[in-house]
Amino acid sequence: SNADACVFDYLTLSAIIDGTVLCVHGGLSPDVRTIDQVLFVTTVNPRGAGWLFGSRVTTEFNHINNLVLVCRAHQLVQEGLKYMFPDKGLAIVWSAPNYCRRCGNVASILSFTLETT
Repeated sequence: SNADACVFDYLTLSAIIDGTVLCVHGGLSPDVRTIDQVLFVTTVNPRGAGWLFGSRVTTEFNHINNLVLVCRAHQLVQEGLKYMFPDKGLAIVWSAPNYCRRCGNVASILSFTLETT
C-alpha cells in the first residue's frame, strides 16, 4: 500500500561508522562532495541510469571527508565483497546469494571491529 511505501521516506540515506567509513546504497553522486551535502539530496529518484565513478573521484571524496572507505551495494559482484582501486577506498557489498536464481554469486556481509585503546 501507499502507506507502507511511505516508511521509506523516513529511512536514512547513509551511515557513518566510527567517523571513517561511509555506507551508502548506490554509490557517490556528482552532486555530493561532502558528507554534509547528503542532508540536502532529493530522495525522489526515478529508476534509471546511474553515475559511473572511479578511483580519482573516490579518493578525492574520501580525502575531503576524512574517510578511509566508502561501502556501497547495488552492484553485483560474484565474490559477494570486492575492494576496488589500488587504495581499496571503495568496497562493494552484495548480500543476495544466487541473485535472481541464476547468477551463481555468493552473498556477503562486511563487519567492523571497534578498537578501544
